[in-house]
Amino acid sequence: MRNGNDAVRQENRKALPKFALIMVCSMALGAVLGISMLFLHPEDLDAALTAAGTFFTTKLAGWLVPAVPVVELAVCLPLYFEAKRRLAAWDGEDEEASSRIEMRVCVCMWIAGLSTVLAFFLLAALLSGFAAMDGDPMRVTPALFFGGLGGFIAQLAVNMVLQQKLVDLTKRLNPEKHGSVYDVKFQKTWYESCDEAERLLIGQCALKAYQAMCTACLALWVALTLGGMFFRWGFLPAMAVCIVWGAGQSVYCYWCVKLAKPGGTM
Repeated sequence: MRNGNDAVRQENRKALPKFALIMVCSMALGAVLGISMLFLHPEDLDAALTAAGTFFTTKLAGWLVPAVPVVELAVCLPLYFEAKRRLAAWDGEDEEASSRIEMRVCVCMWIAGLSTVLAFFLLAALLSGFAAMDGDPMRVTPALFFGGLGGFIAQLAVNMVLQQKLVDLTKRLNPEKHGSVYDVKFQKTWYESCDEAERLLIGQCALKAYQAMCTACLALWVALTLGGMFFRWGFLPAMAVCIVWGAGQSVYCYWCVKLAKPGGTM
């Protein structure tokens, strides 16, 4: 037991200097930023940010929403048809060819996911601009407003059909896979059809995503807290980030506890 304690202390001593250096540098950077804001007249920057935000929500967001599905299709369709062509020519044995097909499917799924997130963001910007500028000469025009709503609905439809095509292609490549994107339990059904190696890969990717989420939430908290101090953003933006951060932490820990129990399953 003593040797175990010595090993623990040794690891802590080895990691502590680097951790302390990071903390000191972070505090120094925070102090520099805080002092700089006192001399940079943050009210001027606040006014510039407000003007930029107004222009974006009233003049740009409505045009960008319908552009999202168009760009998504322009990028993803060539990849999808290339993967479909390779699958038709696949002999069922060449693992390198199979990997190339899966790579194209993964890239399309990645683009589809980011496009949906972007569409939700642009819709929120459009709605906020429409509500805030009601009665103002710079208000969102009805054509732009309803065009943005139509573009958002089109994005959801395009994304759903594209994902269905990609999943069906993957199922033809791997006949042991099961599940339909139109099934509310698709993710569970798909996970259950994965073998041990695929589940291990999913777990490793999920850990990387969790780590990235924690880092992004910390960075956003810092930025939004400073915004609340100097630009009158209030505490709600930082609170929203903390809710997402806390939800991710809670779900991760909940499943760690549940799966650690004897017989614990998904």
